[in-house]
Amino acid sequence: MANSVMVEDETNLESHYQKYQRELCRYAVNKFGLGFSEAEDVVQAAFTKLAIHQQSSSEIIENIRAFLYRSVHNACIDQARRKTVRDNYVASQQAQGDLDTDFRSPERVVLSRQFIQMVNHALWAMPGKRRKLLLMNRLEGLSYAEIARREGLSETVVRKHVAKALADCQKAMRSKDKSNAGEHL
Repeated sequence: MANSVMVEDETNLESHYQKYQRELCRYAVNKFGLGFSEAEDVVQAAFTKLAIHQQSSSEIIENIRAFLYRSVHNACIDQARRKTVRDNYVASQQAQGDLDTDFRSPERVVLSRQFIQMVNHALWAMPGKRRKLLLMNRLEGLSYAEIARREGLSETVVRKHVAKALADCQKAMRSKDKSNAGEHL
């Protein structure tokens, strides 16, 4: 019985793919300016999400087309955010061009390594969930709302965890500054 249900789900998924794939690709290309191959990747991810949802959840999706459009829409927005973060980083690195030689001095390298060790220590000292939410927000560039949706938490809880994580990092930096000040006395 379970095998026949799985075959039926695969058949339904395939028919939905045949029915909506091109339409969803055009949507991603026209609305978000993606290249066609990027749009195909986003649409494929939406169908993967649908398949996982159908296998893992007893909740029935009443409007498959709407589910797929929302999945593609959200994935395109996430992709645009990540691109903005990458582009801003590249621009900031290019703006620093001439200053790079100052940052490569032996003293600067040692200080940078110490700073990275301090941040690493602060991250691993905090609870796992807090660390994960901070990294999703600051490294992956996800919004509080998107993190909340992905993790099944309220946006307020995500905001509080990220704020506490940042406070933990600041506290570690202040304690490092105090210990460095004591060394120079």
